[in-house]
Amino acid sequence: MLLDGKVALVSGAGRGLGREHALALAGAGAKVVVNDFGGSNIGEGGDQGPAEAVVAEIVAAGGKAIANTNSVADWDAATVMVNDAIAAFGDIDIIVNNAGINRVAMLGELTEKDWDLSVDIIAKGTMAITNAAVAHWKKTGPRAGRAIINTASPAAMHPAPTISAYCAAKAAVVALSQSAALELAPLGVRVNAIAPMARTRMLEGSPPEIMDLMSPREGFDPALPEHVSQLVLYLANPLCRFTGRVFGGWGDQIFLFKEWDAAFSASNDSRKWTPETLAAAVQDFPASDNRRILFPGGTMAADMPPAELLHALDALGAQEATAN
Repeated sequence: MLLDGKVALVSGAGRGLGREHALALAGAGAKVVVNDFGGSNIGEGGDQGPAEAVVAEIVAAGGKAIANTNSVADWDAATVMVNDAIAAFGDIDIIVNNAGINRVAMLGELTEKDWDLSVDIIAKGTMAITNAAVAHWKKTGPRAGRAIINTASPAAMHPAPTISAYCAAKAAVVALSQSAALELAPLGVRVNAIAPMARTRMLEGSPPEIMDLMSPREGFDPALPEHVSQLVLYLANPLCRFTGRVFGGWGDQIFLFKEWDAAFSASNDSRKWTPETLAAAVQDFPASDNRRILFPGGTMAADMPPAELLHALDALGAQEATAN
């Protein structure tokens, strides 16, 4: 099997995508630490049951796994997770930072708790586990075959309204993945991020059109979480030749995101800019980008920000100028 002898830690592995990742890794021969605090999809509560249930599934299938029910938002607990893996299985090779929540709230109604929980579980949790694993790898020295797979979202690159905290935290995961990839290559670590689309608890609160696209289908069901886990298996094993990249996954389709590109520039010939000279210099810059937006079902061309949004702002500005 591709991952015989490897040790993997999967956060948020009690349900949804994380559960499928843990089962797939174990099925490929890895020994798995199943981490899950057992909270709700908005980050509240706690239950040891989900993590222990996944461990029982793995063991019943002939695999090896242990449960860890610490919260990824606890910095010191991340070290405990890594130490649990080492104590149980002798080392740690693969990190899948999957734990996440989605607190839907419009700006102006967003609470400090909404923001703090989103950032703590998604961004801080990813950083804490990564940092703890790297501390161990620095002690043991370079070794081929190490991998970190971080769970971002299409919303990190294509943000949507009402989920600003989620979008910001997932964008932080992308930046962390790219930075870590540059830093950790000498230790033999490949770091990539995934932007998955699957039918999980994270969909609660989504617009009806998204819920329709993600509803169960007869025959091949692209929204099943198990499809994303095949991408995780690829990124976790020696077949992978990538690091520092972001992959989208939807059913039988795989997407590779292109990084931000400083495509347009202007110079003021060694003179200090003023608002007036800047306005003239950027006059021909596009006010929006036409990009391929990833959404359930594939990609579509869209302007970001949309033309109607820019027109509304221009119209408001014209009204105010007329009034003055």
